[in-house]
Amino acid sequence: MNTTTLRDLSRAYAAGALDSETYRRQRHELLTRVVAGQMPVRPYQAPEPEQRTVFPYDEDEGDTTQEILPPQRSTKPAPTQRKRTLPWFAIGGVLALGAAVAFHRLQLGEAVAPASPVASISAPTVQDPLTAFLTANQWNGPQLEALGRRWDQLDDAQRAQLRDAPSMRRLTDKAIEQIQAENALIALGDAEESLTTQQQLLDLMDRLGAEDSRLRDAREAWRKASAEFARKRVAAAQQKAVSAAPTETTAPLERAATTPEPPVVALPAEASTATVPATTATTQSVMVARAPAATAPVAASTTASPTASLPRAKPARGNCKASLVKTRRPYCQDVLASIGKGPALVVLPAGQFEMGGEAQEEQPRHTVKFERPFAIGLFEVSAGEFAQFCTATSTPCPAQPWDNPALPVVNVSWAAATAYAQWLSNSSGADYRLPSEAEWEYAARAGSTTPYPNGREILPTQARYSFKASETTPLPANDRSVNRNDFKLYHMLGNVREWVADTWHANYDNASADGRAQSDGDGRHVARGGSYADRAAALRSAARVPLESNGDAYTGFRVARAVE
Repeated sequence: MNTTTLRDLSRAYAAGALDSETYRRQRHELLTRVVAGQMPVRPYQAPEPEQRTVFPYDEDEGDTTQEILPPQRSTKPAPTQRKRTLPWFAIGGVLALGAAVAFHRLQLGEAVAPASPVASISAPTVQDPLTAFLTANQWNGPQLEALGRRWDQLDDAQRAQLRDAPSMRRLTDKAIEQIQAENALIALGDAEESLTTQQQLLDLMDRLGAEDSRLRDAREAWRKASAEFARKRVAAAQQKAVSAAPTETTAPLERAATTPEPPVVALPAEASTATVPATTATTQSVMVARAPAATAPVAASTTASPTASLPRAKPARGNCKASLVKTRRPYCQDVLASIGKGPALVVLPAGQFEMGGEAQEEQPRHTVKFERPFAIGLFEVSAGEFAQFCTATSTPCPAQPWDNPALPVVNVSWAAATAYAQWLSNSSGADYRLPSEAEWEYAARAGSTTPYPNGREILPTQARYSFKASETTPLPANDRSVNRNDFKLYHMLGNVREWVADTWHANYDNASADGRAQSDGDGRHVARGGSYADRAAALRSAARVPLESNGDAYTGFRVARAVE
């Protein structure tokens, strides 16, 4: 044999000096000799510490490494403790060799004696559900509850061990990050849903026994926000009751003449029904089909006329201002006349970027500069948001392949998407539109120059797409399992392709340098971003495809808006 100990044999195998067959054969021969008593078992002896070479720059006061890298906790024992703990290393070596011998005896069919009292000092192996949860990165309610149940199945010793594990610290940091992300959405009208999500996160961390002052602060902030939300809801209900009560000076005929149109009913995110409640004879079913190609999308002629006849609302003093780009929460939302709030938006800074990629249709690369900030949708327009437009304009809504109104609307023609943006303009007094190709790519890249915003590859934590298995649905707006980009935008890549304002050109030969949309193409329109059914290549920031204007089950849109 070429080696005399299991350690030497393992080192030779790890270094590539032995192939797997030779390694197994020599290991078997070595263990056979140990079991037969032909080879003594020697405890492991730690080598003498090497003298560290001192370099001239070791004492350089100009070293700034610690300014970049945070200090790490040392796991080495103090010099006075090292000599005292040396025998435990020897015991560890004996225990490891004993385990290998016991396994070999089991292979030979020999009985193994009960473990000695010394062997009982080794800690039990704990399957870490926290690491598994972090790897999956699914922060929805059912997954949080599933983690809580797995935690409850552990015994007290295992839970105590995991509370001190690095995975608990990582989970705590990530949970606090999720709670803070929900804080940013509360101001956008998602208070009830965001507060519920925060409560689930806080309850889970309490269930796990996580100790962190940030969690205590978050719990207190949640209590205050919940109380404020409840107060506002009660005040709104009281105001609605007062405004609905007829006054004594109003004649019955006058009251009938001044009764407003029935309000548009927005579908809640958790609704399981497939239709908008019927408020008028012209209200159409929003979600009736489950096959992607069940019905034809909205035609241009059925969407352009209603919005053209609507008077434009008086421009309101909105909160979508250019100054928001300097804040940590660059979010804004317009109030729509007699409807409620429009889509949530993110204000993007002015700037320039290099547009284009490697493919022929993405050439030539060229610099595009935006002189002023503009706003773009935080998410794609959802089926529920599009249903408001259908109801307000008595326009037939396209059938959807799914019944969750929080999912992006699909089967929408380019003309219908444009009509929706015009309706938002008429209802808010602001200037809405589909983003141009340049605006869309600027928003998707978020300052990056690589094929994907996070580098040269994309992972399932960064977009909804067919990574290995084929995905059949996109993610809803209230699902935060996919990371946002550096402009705080969700689902720019994957989920559903998105219409932009431009008509199709085979390249960028005549593209403008200021990011304006091109309208003199071949009649087809451009979709960007890839979809849930696409592979990674279709999700590159520069990728672009021509589509006939009818739409399909893989294409939706988001809106852009000028800011003051």
